[in-house]
Amino acid sequence: MISQFLRDALIELLFRHMAAHIERGLTYDEALILGVDEIRRQIRGTRLDLEALMVNDAVRQVREMYPNGERLH
Repeated sequence: MISQFLRDALIELLFRHMAAHIERGLTYDEALILGVDEIRRQIRGTRLDLEALMVNDAVRQVREMYPNGERLH
């Protein structure tokens, strides 16, 4: 279950995407489909960015533990 704040933010973002598509001449249904697809892509991209940040942080921490280039094994 997502928080009310996150739900409201996602709905607002969806409507902004839809409005932009409708202004370009798409139908409501087309705008809805494209808006949802754009949000899904953004969420996936954010998730990938977060994973990359976590891996980079772990590597940095390990390197700090062994500053002289020592090996772990």
